[in-house]
Order: sequence, then structure tokens, then C-alpha cells
Amino acid sequence: MNGDDRNDQFDDLFEPFELSHDPAPAPPAAPQAPPTAQDVQHAATTGEMPISQQHVTTSGQPAESVACPSCGAANPGYNQYCERCGSRLSTDPMPIAPAPSSRSSAGGRALGVLAAVVLVVALVALMMNIFGGDGNGETVVGPETSTSSTTSLPVSPPVQLIPSSVTASSSYSDRFGPENLIDGNPETRWNDDQNRGVDAWLEFTFSEPVQITEMVFQNVQDDEAFKRNYKIQGYQIEVNDLNVPITGRLQNSNEPQRVPIASLETFTLRVNVTTTHVAEPVGQQAPFTELALEDVFFYGYTNS
Repeated sequence: MNGDDRNDQFDDLFEPFELSHDPAPAPPAAPQAPPTAQDVQHAATTGEMPISQQHVTTSGQPAESVACPSCGAANPGYNQYCERCGSRLSTDPMPIAPAPSSRSSAGGRALGVLAAVVLVVALVALMMNIFGGDGNGETVVGPETSTSSTTSLPVSPPVQLIPSSVTASSSYSDRFGPENLIDGNPETRWNDDQNRGVDAWLEFTFSEPVQITEMVFQNVQDDEAFKRNYKIQGYQIEVNDLNVPITGRLQNSNEPQRVPIASLETFTLRVNVTTTHVAEPVGQQAPFTELALEDVFFYGYTNS
């Protein structure tokens, strides 16, 4: 039939393309090289292994799978790194590099030597303090604590020193003479001769050399007499064993006022009045024109 002839002609066109024998088997897959550091970094960044490192199993038997300790993905047992995240599959501990050997530098050796020297010196000083006593259990410290001295300082408390006499620039009368200053009687006092204390002075004499440490001024204790009389304000004290006078100011008060003195050996002490506190009226009574002082006390040591 014409139709069959057309089909036979069409089949003849494809005959040259038919295979004359069975196809040759595919060559075995070449072993894959282990992943490089760049491949591992790529896998850690993208989560995928390069195609060149992906292993294709050609065997008909399924390979043993190993779960990735990082992402949990299943990997063939022969893989060393995860195909998904690139993490190391082996759980064996990584080799630990040996600790570097310590090397002592020149500075370290010098510091060690210095520390040893300081320790030795401290031990020697400790031994000297322990065994260097004078036999009475006292430690010998050094020459600066030696008890030997050219001037022996008194250790007992100061005592009251009584002058043998006293003179003044002037006196209002015999009843108000300067000797009232050293009699210890609060009912008596000294008044100058209506000079309001101008150029007034007092001089005390001791029968033997004394070391004066303190001088006490006692103004009139009676309030009315205290206010109506002039009082010492500025003073200048001179002793015969000191080259520089002692100056100061007293308060306008009838309480005892103490003045330190640095005398070591003196026979006389002079008080010069430089300024005064002004007298005041009391009620209808006018102020006096005299300077008044009730008592003077001295404290220190005798040199006998």
C-alpha cells in the first residue's frame, strides 16, 4: 500500500543513527581530594560545600551515615567535614601544641637578684635587732636615741618660783607697792602713780639662777575695781639669758593669763608695758587713772 511505503521510507532515514553494539560502561569516579581551607571557610560562610568536594556514591549499597555534631545533618561515614555546614565530623580531640618553654630575660634575672639582696638585708637587720640588745632586753636603735646629752632636760613637773624682790617704775602709795605682786594675797595689788600705764615696767629678781617655763598675769579679780583701772595689754618681757625679748598681748579679762617663757638660766625678768586696756566708769563712779595688777606667778625649775 502506498501508505506503508511512505512509512518504510521514513524509517530508512533513521537507520544510520542506530547503535551497532552495547554502550561501554562508565569509568569509575576518581577519588575526591580532601577539602582545602578555602572550601571549609566557604562552607562555614554559606552553609554549602563546593561541588568539587561533594562525594557521589556509585555503589549500590548505602554508605554508613554520620550525624554532624554542629547542625545534625546526615553525612557519609567517610566524610571528614559536614556537607551542609562544613564542620569537622570527627570527635577525636585536636592535637595540643606543647607549651612554650619559659625563657628568663636579663631584666627578670636582675629583678630576681635584687629581690634576693633585699631579703638578705631584711634578715640581717632582723637578726641584729634580736641579738644586738644590751643584755636587758632593750633594742639598740642608733646613736640618735642615745641618752647621753650635753644638756639634761628635767623630767619632773615645773614648780612655782618665788622671786626674792620686785621693783616698779612707780607706785601709787606704799599700800599699792610692787611687792604685793608676789605675796600671793588676792586682797592686795600694785598700782602705778597715775600714769595710766605709760612707760610702766616691773623687774623681778631671783636669789639663784632659775629656768622659767611659764609666767602668769592676774588682773584685779574684783569686777568693779577691774573695770575702773587700766590693765596691761601689750607687753615685752626680757630675761638676762635671752637675746630676743618676748612680746605679746593680754586680753581685757580678770581670768589668769599664761605666757610661755623659754629661759634656761636667769636671775632677772623685766616686764615693759607697751599698751593698755582703757579704764571704764562703773555706774556713777568715774574710772581711775592708774594701771593695776593683782599678782604675778612664775613656774619652772631651779638650777641648784
